Amino acid sequence: MNERAIPVRNGRFEVDLLEGGSGDPLLFLHGVSGLEWTPLLERLSVGHTVIAPRTPGFGESTGTENLDDIHDLVFFYLDLLDQLGLHEIPLVGHSLGGMFAAELAATQPDRFSHVTLVSPFGLWDEANPVADLFSMALPDLARAMYANEKSEAAVAVATAPQARMTEVDPETETGQATIKYLVDRAKSMSTAAKYLWPIPNRGLAKRLHRVRQPGLVIWGECDGIVPPVYAEHFAAQITNATVHIVPDAAHMVVDEQPQIVAGLIDRLLSR
Repeated sequence: MNERAIPVRNGRFEVDLLEGGSGDPLLFLHGVSGLEWTPLLERLSVGHTVIAPRTPGFGESTGTENLDDIHDLVFFYLDLLDQLGLHEIPLVGHSLGGMFAAELAATQPDRFSHVTLVSPFGLWDEANPVADLFSMALPDLARAMYANEKSEAAVAVATAPQARMTEVDPETETGQATIKYLVDRAKSMSTAAKYLWPIPNRGLAKRLHRVRQPGLVIWGECDGIVPPVYAEHFAAQITNATVHIVPDAAHMVVDEQPQIVAGLIDRLLSR
């Protein structure tokens, strides 16, 4: 895996991009938890060159101050894809990235050969509201994101630092790590709030019918952030999509069941 910085739109943005594998390119858009080179991406990189940018406001990607709404974000991504020369590629988006993927596929359907949405935000059902992840206590957030709340990843979320920076000693290694965590979390949550708060509804339902590529909607059976009923809501509005509910997984199904998710994507791409 390689990591590089890509200037976009004459330097108004600098995008931190992870890239690995060989073969035809595949675009992956990450969720609210940010982006690392995970077992899922490693698995997808067998047979594909996985291209995974960090959205401005996450990690080292800059320029979020130039994005006011979902439409700005969509055209930023189209500019990035133009710069990378990517056309007719498979698109995979998880969580917040699933919302972005759906918007991109609706805006330029011919740009993407296949579309996979994994636990995406973007629709709203009053009878089954999406959780307010900005107000959840960390232990509750961990239970909503992971089916196994005793897993290492779930415990890390539940026990993450919550101190104010004024309470942290920057002279210690632990203090420096805590400050970095708090700064990164504040940045990412502020960025996510642009598109998800107070409710994650930016009119996608009016555009979703334009997503007409071979599609796949994947959901964790125990998702406590976006209820699994939304899988059928998405599939009902996408002409050519199938639904797969994954057991023993919640919102972070991409990390909890990477082999299953990768296998489903491979099957879609063979169509």
